Amino acid sequence: MNPLPLSRNIPALLSICSILVASNIYTLIPIYGTIAEDLGISRSSVIWAGSLFTFFYACGLLSIGPISDYTGRKKILVLGLLASALSSLAVALSTDVFSLWLTRSIQGFTLASFASVIFSYSFELFPFKQRTLLVVLINTGFLIAGIFGQLASSFLSEWLSWNSVFIFFALCYSLLAALTYWLLPESPGLHGKQEKLWRTFRSILHDPNLGKCYMIAFTLLFSIIAFYDALGRFFTGPGSELYMIRVAGLAGASVSLFTGKLIEKAGELRTLSFGLVLGVIGLLSMLIFHSTLGLIVFSIMFISSISLAIPTVITLIGELAGTRRAKALSLYSFILLSGASLAPAIVSLFHFFHMLILLSVIFMANLGLCAVLFKTKSEGHFQ
Repeated sequence: MNPLPLSRNIPALLSICSILVASNIYTLIPIYGTIAEDLGISRSSVIWAGSLFTFFYACGLLSIGPISDYTGRKKILVLGLLASALSSLAVALSTDVFSLWLTRSIQGFTLASFASVIFSYSFELFPFKQRTLLVVLINTGFLIAGIFGQLASSFLSEWLSWNSVFIFFALCYSLLAALTYWLLPESPGLHGKQEKLWRTFRSILHDPNLGKCYMIAFTLLFSIIAFYDALGRFFTGPGSELYMIRVAGLAGASVSLFTGKLIEKAGELRTLSFGLVLGVIGLLSMLIFHSTLGLIVFSIMFISSISLAIPTVITLIGELAGTRRAKALSLYSFILLSGASLAPAIVSLFHFFHMLILLSVIFMANLGLCAVLFKTKSEGHFQ
């Protein structure tokens, strides 16, 4: 199929979709205590609801993408948003721990329908430059979601109720499903014999260079969720100041827009290394400067590092995977979200300062993996 011109409406629509879809990874973080009190369950039970969401989101990334090879991407996008609206409404109607766990699991799986196909959709329908713009905007939207999801959840639960958070997202997904149906062009299904999926995944995982990229990817969303979860439990100042710290993270997320230029000038590995160094500096600085101003400044630095790392890792995996690019990126998304699914349970075991130390160690270990990749590339084995 020949590439299509990119309508002005499409980048805006897909950016909004990426923000609102990924926001639900983070919506529980500010309202663990509120939901626990209202449903009469333990805080740890609500934390497990967050982990179940991200686990089933990750499972959806692996399973829904291959289905779209046969049905066409647009059908999955529209039906997935409609299903997400229903599952989000179901979360709002939860009355006990079992219904909360069940509905959040279903919500995670249905929301995965967007991320599992949107990159393939962009590659199939649009020319190179416009496709690159879409990928950058979608990735930036995913990063902004880490802040927006918490802000929307905090605001709505404070002024209305925790249920209103999920009613709001259900309405948003219904509207986005309609807009997606009307504005997005059709994409073809990929018919014919396909290579066995699990065989492809196994061969990708046996690639040592891709394996190192996946190890780094596993820690990225884990780090964002762990940081904000631990911050919310540690911070004892006014709620308005915690709100300001979260809002400030949006400045760091916007750095993602400049990743392409940095990669062009410095290359993927240098850009990734720079981002990881930035993260180490920000994390260690917060151990020393933990006033509200210090947390604002250095959390921006920390989020900036993630904003550089995520699109750079995507670029690296795309370069290394070659003809297996689509499935390698599906596996990347699964691994990224698998790390996120573990964060709420793990972070509950740590004090904020201990979490900062743990994340610093993780980022330094990632720098070690970058050094190995540098060496491999210099020896001519980077392919």
